[in-house]
Amino acid sequence: MFLLKDYLVILAGSPRGGETTWSSLYKYVTDYLDADLAICCSDKWNQNISLFEKAKYKWIFPEFQDYFQYYEKNYNGTWKEYFDTGIETGLYTSGSVHFVFKDIILKNYLKILKSYKFIIYTRFDQKHTDFHPKGLESKILIPTGEDYFGVCDRHAMFPSSLSENFLNICNYINLKESLKQVEKFNNCETTFKQHLIKEKLISRVVRYDRSQFTTSLKGEHTNWRVAKYKLYFFNKLMIKYPDEFINSISNLIKVKGILYVLTNESRLLVNYYYLGLRKKLGKLKKNFG
Repeated sequence: MFLLKDYLVILAGSPRGGETTWSSLYKYVTDYLDADLAICCSDKWNQNISLFEKAKYKWIFPEFQDYFQYYEKNYNGTWKEYFDTGIETGLYTSGSVHFVFKDIILKNYLKILKSYKFIIYTRFDQKHTDFHPKGLESKILIPTGEDYFGVCDRHAMFPSSLSENFLNICNYINLKESLKQVEKFNNCETTFKQHLIKEKLISRVVRYDRSQFTTSLKGEHTNWRVAKYKLYFFNKLMIKYPDEFINSISNLIKVKGILYVLTNESRLLVNYYYLGLRKKLGKLKKNFG
């Protein structure tokens, strides 16, 4: 009798970050949890990469010239007014794209999700630094930090029974009532938080020490933040959010000890100390400049 695995990892968005980033996903997440892999992206991307070889599910859709076309076809509420509240924060340019992926998965692949016990919904560009925590019944696991006045929406693990509620964010931004909940600084994270509140999921959120950070290959296209910090000894790999990287390595040192990190992730450790020194020198320059 064939038994399904407990975990399904969904990579949704743009296949960025490169093979070095994805190798950490295999080591610390899919292989460790014995998880199946699903990919959700448009057809404009090169499919001659390891992810497509390893993925059990490939949910590919035609690229939109403008992602607002998706909302115009599928929603007739106040979604456009909602996105207009976040033109300067990334909600308009980035959130409007990422929400489409969740909606496509919700409307087309929900049955597959519910055949697993736990779902990990994440981005392509997350470089992992430690083994992923295992699922908790009725809880949504989200790494600490990067909240930006809301809740970080880059990575989450949840029981498959919560899939519909978790993914239903397009319905939230389409409701007239949601416009009344908009904060002065409305971005992807505040929208995600309000969505979790509406779906009565916020009480299920458990934060765990961050063990991944966002990467980008030099020159890669992005809808929002451009990576500026080089990750030395990793060819063209860049760090997108330095605090995210520092927190990930700091947590790894705290849990595993400096000797383990030196032995297993020495290149990351060198970058950790270098970036920490760079931040300290920047503060000194600001104070005495």
